[in-house]
Order: sequence, then C-alpha cells, then structure tokens
Amino acid sequence: MLLSRGPSILRNIYELNGRKQTGVNLEQIRKCWAYRTVIEPKRRWKITAECIGGIVWWWIFWNAWHDYGHIVGHFPEIHPIEWSDEELGIPPDD
Repeated sequence: MLLSRGPSILRNIYELNGRKQTGVNLEQIRKCWAYRTVIEPKRRWKITAECIGGIVWWWIFWNAWHDYGHIVGHFPEIHPIEWSDEELGIPPDD
C-alpha cells in the first residue's frame, strides 16, 4: 500500500513546494493622522548627547577601576582594639 501511494505523495509535495505560499494582509497599512510627530534632532544635539554619554561612561569606569570598594562592598574592617580610649570616648582613669 505504501508503494502505491508513494508517487502521489511525492507529486503533491513537489507541487506544494513549487507554489509560493503567500499570506494575505501581512503588511499593515496605516493611513491615519498623527497628533505628534517626531522631530529629527539637530546634528549639534546628537554630538552633545554622545559627548555627555562618553563622559558619563568614563566616570563610571574610572570609579569602578579606582574605587571598586563601593561596588563590591569590601571596606577595611574596623578593629576596636586598635582605637584609643580618647577615640572611643572613654574618660581617662583617675
């Protein structure tokens, strides 16, 4: 039975592959009026924004490299034994 249906199945597959499968209404067409339109920024403002962005990223990376303790949270441990009585606010013994 498989041998008798094989040629017809292959013929149908060949015909389906030969035809282009196109969908209807794939592209939306909008013909409406927009209240607010996007204004293309001037070249000067684009350059200014890029410069400010560069300065911001430089500042972030500079501080991440030189003062990374704020990011990872590794601060020097405080040892109260190393403090003097005056620093701790303990009055002198009389």
